[in-house]
Amino acid sequence: MAVTNLANTIIPVVFDKYVLNTILKTNRFIQSGIMVPDDKLENQLLQPGDEITIPFINDLSGDPQAWTDTDDIDVDNLTTGSQRAIKFRQAKAFGSTEISRLVSGAPIAETIASRFANYWNNVDQAILNSTLQGVFSNTEVANTKLFDQTVVSPSTPTFGPKGFLAAIGLLGDLQDQAFKKIAVNSSTYSQMKFQGMIETIQPQNSVTPINYYNNMEVIVDDDIPLEKGGIATAYIYGSGAVSYSTVPHSTEVVHEALKQGGRDSVVSKRVSATHVNGTTLAKTFKPVGQTTITEELAKGSTWDIADGVDPRNIRVVAYKSKLDDEFVPAALKGTFSGENGNNSANETPAKPTDANTVDEIKAWLDAHGVSYQPNTVKADLLALVNDTDV
Repeated sequence: MAVTNLANTIIPVVFDKYVLNTILKTNRFIQSGIMVPDDKLENQLLQPGDEITIPFINDLSGDPQAWTDTDDIDVDNLTTGSQRAIKFRQAKAFGSTEISRLVSGAPIAETIASRFANYWNNVDQAILNSTLQGVFSNTEVANTKLFDQTVVSPSTPTFGPKGFLAAIGLLGDLQDQAFKKIAVNSSTYSQMKFQGMIETIQPQNSVTPINYYNNMEVIVDDDIPLEKGGIATAYIYGSGAVSYSTVPHSTEVVHEALKQGGRDSVVSKRVSATHVNGTTLAKTFKPVGQTTITEELAKGSTWDIADGVDPRNIRVVAYKSKLDDEFVPAALKGTFSGENGNNSANETPAKPTDANTVDEIKAWLDAHGVSYQPNTVKADLLALVNDTDV
């Protein structure tokens, strides 16, 4: 029986170009205009250093001067500033053994070749959501760009249109011109549908309908966290809120004749940047290791508002609220103290099975202190559950 090797399927230069083009075409956040491919980022990605400097010029400001023929007209300078963005140096390898291909007959090589772009898309979405979590954990950002209904109105914390409008209002007089997209967890999306907030439009010659709320496109992404007790965060974006770039560094097809009786692998290395415009790395931030990892992005201490930036010009706001219990996965109902929920602090939920959702499995792992990568697939999450001694 003939065996298709990775080297027969993947030509590195062609593969890199294919992966990059596919990412730009299929990434929902890029296609929606939330993440904007940025040449300024791309030009610096492969340059020396761990960070990218993004200069900007502030808008014209100041009071006009009285025009007379007795006084000179003063000339004001334009003020400038800069933002610091993180470079992500990342690598990933997938492969298979010769024996596995001979025995199974599965199209392993073709699957790796066709799904690598989707893999990097999922990584980029996890990076974006971790970055947003960290940005909105920064006190200065939260004070100006986060509407937390559970704090502002604790007696009526329930998600709804009123809270959405209050969140949009954080952009002041730009609110009607700036916001274009909303990103929510699927549980939040279900509650939006129940409340009649969703308008579905079927564009001509398009297979996929587009969902809107208040003239803003709705994007559903379960990487957006849902907290214990059904506390949900929705992110409302303006166009160009996030700058993005990725550059494939190399793709190698490796044959190891002695490993596991013969193993073929494809190794992809890249450098990327995802940056919320208007923010900057905190002056005190230093990565723990040689390069920044996703978990560091989710910390408020990593981020700050760039000097000279009006917080209104950060074109994303967060709306935090509580979902009705009917729309919350069982593992996340109630609170850790047992209030307003079905699970008390003394109850130990049964181990999740394949019947549970990814969110429910992750919640169980979180409750038992088991770590996992944000983009871990369901089967691997269940393997972690089964390995946990409880």
